[in-house]
Amino acid sequence: MLKKFLVTVSFVAATLLAGGGAQAEEPTKLRIAGILSAGKEAPWESSFVISMDRIIAVKPHGLDIEINYTENVYENAEQVFRTYAETGEYDILFGDTAYVDAIEKLKDEFPDTMFVMSGSGNRGLGGNAYWIFIHAHEPAYVMGQLAGKLTTSNVISAVSTFPAEDTNDQINAFFAGAKEVNPKVKQKITFIQSWFDPAKSNEATSAQIAAGADMIYQMSGAFEVCEERGIGCFGNYVDMSKVAPKSIVASTIVKWDPHINWIIDEWWKAKTTGAKFDAPKEPKWFTWQEGSGELALNPAWEAKMPDDVKALAAETAKAIQSGEKKIELKLDEPKSD
Repeated sequence: MLKKFLVTVSFVAATLLAGGGAQAEEPTKLRIAGILSAGKEAPWESSFVISMDRIIAVKPHGLDIEINYTENVYENAEQVFRTYAETGEYDILFGDTAYVDAIEKLKDEFPDTMFVMSGSGNRGLGGNAYWIFIHAHEPAYVMGQLAGKLTTSNVISAVSTFPAEDTNDQINAFFAGAKEVNPKVKQKITFIQSWFDPAKSNEATSAQIAAGADMIYQMSGAFEVCEERGIGCFGNYVDMSKVAPKSIVASTIVKWDPHINWIIDEWWKAKTTGAKFDAPKEPKWFTWQEGSGELALNPAWEAKMPDDVKALAAETAKAIQSGEKKIELKLDEPKSD
């Protein structure tokens, strides 16, 4: 009888120990390294920083989140990621652009660290390498409707950096929105083949204006010519109306919040269950309906817009956000008419 009792106790104890090993203690702190391709003041990077600040304030899972940024990282990305990883002090190394080559070299060496890459130019690696994608095509579509209604020349254009998937999606949607409300519209596109070159951007903008464009989606970040010539321009990633108050009609606002929350949830799941990181090999992205974006009208332009144009934009935005209206995610390189 005693022997049977001891065997039972031993079995129960072993079961409890096994169960306890599978359920890890819940963490209370999270340390993130934000690895930025440009300075925090740049529109893309600024959208990430603003979103991260919101997440930190909300404290998902009750976590105290600390983030440390390194800016202007690209050519030396591998060294920056390695330096953070070797400290052993950071849980998530969050890159805001195409860092796949650097991450591929390091991820297996640091299996307990979560690596994050963003946007086009990456590829799925799985494991502890997570890939997110920001698509801002939905608010860009509404901006296109504004451009199509407000143009007097029926020529609209876009000046962008490179024909990458996360620029193509916005430009294609912008043109599609314009043509839905104004079939007479002709589109023009210039890629300046640089991530940041104000001189090239201004030169391209001047050429577009000379070709008749009076509404320009300015994705390369230079608005001097727009301001000087008094034409309508559109910004992206953050509200650009303070940068170019006379010319900015509206801006797409990128919100990384659902992407950051998803990354933190994936980290939390691994840490609290004892499971290994298991990133999907396809990029994770979220819609406007899921909180990934916004449209910001410049109050100066909004005040002089016809009521029917404002109503159209508001109705389309509402339909997209409710899921009633679907905007095609078109990633191929846009061409001029």
